[in-house]
Amino acid sequence: MTARPVIDPAASAAIAAKIPARLVVKLDADPAMAERWTWQLAGSAWTVTTDKGETVRLPDTVVRTPDEVVCTCLLQPRCIHVAAVVAVLAPAEVVAASPASASAAEATPGPTVTTQPSASAPEVGAAQHAFRVAAEVLASGSETTGTFAQAEMLRAIHACRSAGLHRLAAAQTRALHSIRALRADRAEFSLAALTSDLRDILFVAWAIGGGDRSVALVGTARRDYLPIGSLRLRGVFSEAIVARSGYTGVVTYLVTESGSLYTRSDVGAGDAGRAAGAYDAPAGIGDAVVAHRELCRSGLFVSDATASADGRLGAGNKVRAVRASEPSRWDQPAIASRWQVPLRDQLARLADADASPDELRPAGWDLVFVDGVSAGTTHGGVAFDVGGTVMTLTTTLGHRELASRENLIAISRAPGLRLRVIARARIGSPRRLDLLAFAPGDGETRVVMPEALQGRVNAHYDRFQITLSGHRTVATDTPAADDLGSRLRNRVERVVRGGIGTLPTHAIAEIQREAQALTERALGGAAEVLRDLAAAAHDAGRAMTGARRAVDRSTFARAWLRAAIYEDAVRRRLSIAAWG
Repeated sequence: MTARPVIDPAASAAIAAKIPARLVVKLDADPAMAERWTWQLAGSAWTVTTDKGETVRLPDTVVRTPDEVVCTCLLQPRCIHVAAVVAVLAPAEVVAASPASASAAEATPGPTVTTQPSASAPEVGAAQHAFRVAAEVLASGSETTGTFAQAEMLRAIHACRSAGLHRLAAAQTRALHSIRALRADRAEFSLAALTSDLRDILFVAWAIGGGDRSVALVGTARRDYLPIGSLRLRGVFSEAIVARSGYTGVVTYLVTESGSLYTRSDVGAGDAGRAAGAYDAPAGIGDAVVAHRELCRSGLFVSDATASADGRLGAGNKVRAVRASEPSRWDQPAIASRWQVPLRDQLARLADADASPDELRPAGWDLVFVDGVSAGTTHGGVAFDVGGTVMTLTTTLGHRELASRENLIAISRAPGLRLRVIARARIGSPRRLDLLAFAPGDGETRVVMPEALQGRVNAHYDRFQITLSGHRTVATDTPAADDLGSRLRNRVERVVRGGIGTLPTHAIAEIQREAQALTERALGGAAEVLRDLAAAAHDAGRAMTGARRAVDRSTFARAWLRAAIYEDAVRRRLSIAAWG
């Protein structure tokens, strides 16, 4: 499936502004209308044919101006067909104006942003506009954020990009994607992700609107691949990608001699079958013809290498690569040293990155490297003893086209199996490890695998055998810890979805009981911000006629932001403690 074009936020907002109100109501009732039409790429243009035969024509890559979207009907450009097509196009990403100069060899790519003492007038104006738009979305609820509200958000995105507020523009773009996914009832929608993005928007906009202009608040523009010199790389492992958005493929992790992680991926539209096939597809680094299956176990010399800010390796015309004669092994110092770091230190690093903006997270930020012993089956996966603490090895990819489930079953049937593991950890999922790759631990002889695997298994792709001995055991589940902050989290997330209406007058007594329960659990701060949120939802005076005035959106947004920030901090602290 070829990727659809994207649209400049200013162009999308301009088109939406021309649509008559009666058509906006129709589109809001069916926001995914254009998804059911026929999309075809013909040469340098896309055509979208409606169910009644009208045709909308637009460029093949980026729609930059409203005039580039044309419909065959008599009402264009003020027609429902143009509006429906534009409503499902993703906003175009901003591109940096100029590339940075080449850095030293093996330098880890990172953000480079100029700073100034305080925010300029255009930056303050753009940030304050973004705050007002987010406050309106929060007050009305994301479920009712229709065409006009989305157009206003697109204008805010355009203003932030024009002012160079990259973090704010990126957060608004993610929030817009989530809102559209919610209204179209798509599987990739995540209420937690939308809550996080709205919290980030309000926090950054409030800080910059007050004049602050730190590097972390401004963020970085999405840059093309930048030169980073020559690298000596060693493959570590490959994992499959099957996203709810419909994109699948493979990502291979590589490490430099200094221990920096980089990735090379092949991701496109498709199903789990495409992810399985991508393992044998060429990785495309320079002129070295090597599949991901081989790259993850090979050494590689790369000259004139390029990489993005988050460690993705490029494949430009100037990049040259030669495969090393020596294969990559996990006992080599650059890789083996990662298992020497205590798990608590790895989790502390992961928690710091988890609280950072996406563009500041390095490659492999959420990976952990642990040694442990299989302890049989447990609820949701395989019990895995890591230094006396029982974790659960699991997988998020249980598709039949992949080997993940088979490998977990094989491990569960061999209690006492010593393994060296690479897994993905989530701060919000204590003691659960998403198994990505593993190798036999010291002295382990029961694992049987082909010589080509170089002594390790990519859990999503490779299959192996275990020589069974003894009897299978079943681990006892550890009782789940009580989620102390759930009452506050539920209120925060319900507001994101339904707005002020989720805090009606008749719910005040229940909110007071929830606040009292939080106080009894030594979460007095959570109780205070919950009461403040309820008070802000009903803090409206009355006019001379006695009619009740509308709740001030900005005041309510600030109260919600305090509650959301507190809830996020509590969740992280409690989750880290639950890891043990």
